[in-house]
Amino acid sequence: MPDNQKKLFQITEAARACSLSRSTLLRLEEKGLLTPAYIAPDSGRRYYDNHNVARILQIEKLKAMGLGTEEITAYFASGGETAVLLAALEEHLREVARGVEELRLRAGTDTGISVQTIALPAVTCCRRLCEGHTVADKYNAMYDFYGECVRRGYRLSDEPIFTISQRQDFLNGHITDEPYPFWVCVPMRPEKAPKEAVVLPACRALSVLYYGSYAGADEALLRLGREVKERGLTPAGDPRVLGIVAPYTGREIETKRYCSRLVLPVEGEPELYFPVE
Repeated sequence: MPDNQKKLFQITEAARACSLSRSTLLRLEEKGLLTPAYIAPDSGRRYYDNHNVARILQIEKLKAMGLGTEEITAYFASGGETAVLLAALEEHLREVARGVEELRLRAGTDTGISVQTIALPAVTCCRRLCEGHTVADKYNAMYDFYGECVRRGYRLSDEPIFTISQRQDFLNGHITDEPYPFWVCVPMRPEKAPKEAVVLPACRALSVLYYGSYAGADEALLRLGREVKERGLTPAGDPRVLGIVAPYTGREIETKRYCSRLVLPVEGEPELYFPVE
């Protein structure tokens, strides 16, 4: 036992001071985030000092901010370098902002269309090329590929599934009745994505939020085309349709609460996810 034994705390004392359980402190140690001031060689009992308690509280604060074990470990290993933490926190803030936006959409009762320019974040996804033109064609293709991804054991992201349509008709003021190719995209967790996954880079995009049943989806797409011309924007890719609130997110969701985001990548540098106008 070290000379400063009287200044050390038992694990129950340290845990109580931090409002945590004994097992939580042991898990922090297993993850390499915490090293007790002293471990008795005969009994294996852990003893902690003031520095340990302060570190535990700091770790819990960083965890509450949304930081993971790797970021926190790197922070302490670097001697307190904050650049990595700031980058992780900024990304977390973007995720929270997007989550708040989605919940607002789910809670909303508005119907109709709203338009804004956004910075669309990068997304990692697996995709399949299909063909069709009706809502049923797309929904069936999305449902089938989504199920296949689950059966393959892929680690899915909580981002909405979406399609990318290889079409230009809406930019010319009409909607074709002819089948066209479209990608079905199922977002993946980037750190667990399979080899065949692709990364769609962040981009500036014109967004049309469409509320309600899919009966007016064509009008929303035509609105997207008109807005591109009126705003003097230059398309930089094919249009995507993200099912933010859709049948696949819950069978009990009322049709009037459906919400889709139609986005068209446009030239320009993305900055933040938040709407820029």
